[in-house]
Amino acid sequence: MGRRKPNAATGLAAFAILCVTSLALFTVYVKESETGPLHTVQLGAAEVLRPVRGLFGLAASPFQTASERVEGAFDASEREELEEKARKNEEGAAEAARLRQENERLRQLLEGQQPSFEYSPLARVVAPVGGQLSDRIQINVGTNDGVRPEQPVVVGNNTLVGRTTDKVTANTAEVILVTDQNFAAGVRLLPSQRPEDESGEETTPADGSPPGSPSEEPRGEGLLKTGWDDYLGVDYVDLDAGAEQGDFVVTSGRAGDRELLFPPGLFVGTVESVSSQDINQYKNIVVSPAVEAAELEEVRVILDW
Repeated sequence: MGRRKPNAATGLAAFAILCVTSLALFTVYVKESETGPLHTVQLGAAEVLRPVRGLFGLAASPFQTASERVEGAFDASEREELEEKARKNEEGAAEAARLRQENERLRQLLEGQQPSFEYSPLARVVAPVGGQLSDRIQINVGTNDGVRPEQPVVVGNNTLVGRTTDKVTANTAEVILVTDQNFAAGVRLLPSQRPEDESGEETTPADGSPPGSPSEEPRGEGLLKTGWDDYLGVDYVDLDAGAEQGDFVVTSGRAGDRELLFPPGLFVGTVESVSSQDINQYKNIVVSPAVEAAELEEVRVILDW
């Protein structure tokens, strides 16, 4: 005898019974206290299913950790890429600034040439020379380039930095700097400011000469020399000379009765301080050189003038 097939009426009856039973259980659950039988059954089921939830969480945690690691790896890679780009941009900007500075220095070296002077090729400073009490450098031009001993060495707009010594070879030359204690040159002290006209602008001489040119009236003359106290100064300046702080120091083209070693008008530096005492015969003048030895990279030798 076969099994009876459930009909629609039986299904509806079962659904109605389940609905009534659920409603009754919900009503009892709401009205009973937390220690009631339904609450007790709920808590027991939760305790039984807690390990299952833990297993599901444990199974999901490696995937979550892996996702966090992948996300962190992408963030770190992106950060490193941005830092590398920033570093390259900084290096590029620094290199561009260095090239601009070098081009400007070379341009000034070429524009500062006097038509009446004959120059050697542009020379690079090879190395410092000498001991603790000397201030000298070696340059990479020599007799093959027309360089001889006792010739002026300049930078920029004919700023005197020293002269060649007797140590000149075919391709190198030693230069004694103005700050060496064995260097000496006749100099004049010229005002750094010209008189101003009514418009407030500085006037220029009728011959169009630049500031510090030999055509200006000097405020004193003397001998440029570094003393044993390592101060670059001008000796033998008369007490009645009107030298002031900030005055230009330029070569006079002579040093007493000595043979001319430098053309007149080469810029050397500025007067840093002027002092005098009644017991002294001359003013005490300290000079700040226009160029420090550590800044020298390229120079030119004046071969003839």
